[in-house]
Amino acid sequence: MTDTGPPAELDDVVTTGQRRKDPHEPFPQRPEPVVSEGQHAEKLPGMDEAPDPCADPETALEWNADAAAAEAAKEFARRAEARIPPETLNTREWGCYLYRAMDGSIRLGPITFGPPFSNGGVGSVALSDAGITPSTIVGSVHSHSGGNHLPSSGNAQQPGDIQHLDGMVELSGNSSVRLHIVAQNQGPVGFVPYNQINVYNQATAQAARDAFSPGPEVNPRGIPCPGP
Repeated sequence: MTDTGPPAELDDVVTTGQRRKDPHEPFPQRPEPVVSEGQHAEKLPGMDEAPDPCADPETALEWNADAAAAEAAKEFARRAEARIPPETLNTREWGCYLYRAMDGSIRLGPITFGPPFSNGGVGSVALSDAGITPSTIVGSVHSHSGGNHLPSSGNAQQPGDIQHLDGMVELSGNSSVRLHIVAQNQGPVGFVPYNQINVYNQATAQAARDAFSPGPEVNPRGIPCPGP
């Protein structure tokens, strides 16, 4: 896939997983656990209004995919910094597939990286599906240069993120696969940048690019559902 750089607001969409639509909103949190006192169990305030996303397999998948994307973003940054000389995600693209393991958890596939960015922050990375059964792929994560939070577009000769997403649907046989993009964000004076994660699917990627409106932001500190 190739990032062709920055490329028109989107209709309301249902936000799931560990995502927020508005940067001024808090990220979703799982409800507090039941508090037990002796033989009595008591629900904490607000639990009825906030069902546990980990209690339903469909919502748990979104929650865990976002957690895996957050793990990937941190691992990309760690590996970039470990290079000699040290790099950041503003040097080159990094990426990997997300897949469902035998125990149902979402894991990172082999992590790869591309050549240094050219002028304008244009880069690319080829993802590896080595050791992954295609039908278990649930999405992918890759990085862009700073401020480039939108999916790129391309063509058959030079595919972009939207073509990668289409190809991932074909590869996995799953029309619900998700595309996570990691890029350092920007802000006014005093703003402390961090590696922002935005998520897309086939229904939202092109619309987001056309509207210059990034998809929902994923919690960079997201954690997966408890194991079985």
